[in-house]
Amino acid sequence: MTYWKEKVLPKIKNYFGKGNANSKGAAEAAKSFNKAKNSIEKEIEEKKPELEPKIIEIYKDSKPETKLLLKEPTEDKVKQQAQAAQDLLQRLVEAGCPGAQILKEAGDKYGTALLSFQIQYLLEKLSPFVANEESPVIARELDLVEGGAKTAEETAKDISEAPAVPASDGNVEEATVKIETEVEIVGTEEKAHI
Repeated sequence: MTYWKEKVLPKIKNYFGKGNANSKGAAEAAKSFNKAKNSIEKEIEEKKPELEPKIIEIYKDSKPETKLLLKEPTEDKVKQQAQAAQDLLQRLVEAGCPGAQILKEAGDKYGTALLSFQIQYLLEKLSPFVANEESPVIARELDLVEGGAKTAEETAKDISEAPAVPASDGNVEEATVKIETEVEIVGTEEKAHI
């Protein structure tokens, strides 16, 4: 029992203690950002004529993932695209965006995942500036792939590899019946495997 108390327990406490320090620090940064939300929002409105061209320039010069993050911000995207979020925050700090400095410094120390709600909030306030800009199509495909959906290329490949259904003597109705029958057979086989 003394080995447990002297060797194992301190290591466990040390391991979990570090996570708590990050969580506490991120919570403090989030709290200070939340207190400043109203003033940040007012400052963004006041600086809109100066900020809008800078934000549009950042948007145009960014990678598709970053464009999607700025145009349609969500907490999940901020967490999934942590590096893109950090890069975007850095560019926003350089542009003089209110609130970006707090989030950038806290993100460097504690990670963007712990501040995803605050980052999303800031990006939502900036997304109207790029509302008229072209949506990043490539980023949407990448986002769908991460979510488990197939890209157009994968779907085309699946279609080309599918077995062909032989058509009869030009009778469309008969060919349709054969296709429907094969779909039903495949559908029941898949259900049996599930």
